Amino acid sequence: MHHQIDVTIPADATDEVLPDLEKHEGVLAVTLQRGGSVKPAGDVLSLHVLNRSIDSVLSTVERAREHGPITVATVRTESVIATGAQDAIEKDADESPWEEFERTLRHHGRMSINYLMLMGLGGAIAVAGLLSPPVPQALALAASAIIAPAFEPVAKFGVALLRGNLERTGRALTSMLVGYLILAATGAVAFLVLRALGLAKPGVLASSEGVHMVVDPTAADWLVGAGGALAGLIIITSFREAVLAGALIALALVPAAALFGIGVVSGDWTLALGGLKRTAADMGLVVVLGGAVVLFKDRFVHHGRRPLA
Repeated sequence: MHHQIDVTIPADATDEVLPDLEKHEGVLAVTLQRGGSVKPAGDVLSLHVLNRSIDSVLSTVERAREHGPITVATVRTESVIATGAQDAIEKDADESPWEEFERTLRHHGRMSINYLMLMGLGGAIAVAGLLSPPVPQALALAASAIIAPAFEPVAKFGVALLRGNLERTGRALTSMLVGYLILAATGAVAFLVLRALGLAKPGVLASSEGVHMVVDPTAADWLVGAGGALAGLIIITSFREAVLAGALIALALVPAAALFGIGVVSGDWTLALGGLKRTAADMGLVVVLGGAVVLFKDRFVHHGRRPLA
């Protein structure tokens, strides 16, 4: 996967940046429309770019800001054919530019009605799983981890902290708190309903493997969670969102938060505290280990380039 970058820049900036883009080895094609943009007024550049060169290309484009407002749109392209450049295309990198990676986290971790509904559904499914026999339990817990967008707001919070952006940190924290409260509350309601139907009998939670995994994790459980936290950020930053489900299942964010809700409504404060502690611990893994991935890529892949926005 490679990139097309559509750029609108002030007309007097074109002659400054165009020569550098033309001779850039990572730019496979350049199309220029003089005066092609009405809002903002200016010229339009369309670039086909190798992923490994996108940071330096965007750095070149950013220089046009000195002349006035610019717009930049990045589009992933499935394939590019360029005479004489096929070897470079075949060996292209699989990294996502900061702009797309951070936009992904902001989109999926943004507090909206869809986000809150999915968090609630994930909590209800997790509770049903915790009260089920081993095989359907495993399926339900995996489904709840995939359905509830519990990973993205935590990762967004960690990235915002690293960026030192107080506004985005605040928004991420709000999404986390409200989303996880909805998840826990919906899990609590699901538990009450199942108990009223006679499906949450005394002793079911005590014998549940899922509950033991959450409140009394082994060293192996912690290794799985740590691997999920690392993998989640590696996946999102490398065009592999299709396999993100594995990282989500490895973490206990959803069942742990749902278990907190169960503990509160059942008056079992030991259970509630156990769920809360595991939720906080897995959040810490995402923030710390995921942050380490971001810092590593910032230094060795993106070479310290800041996002355009």
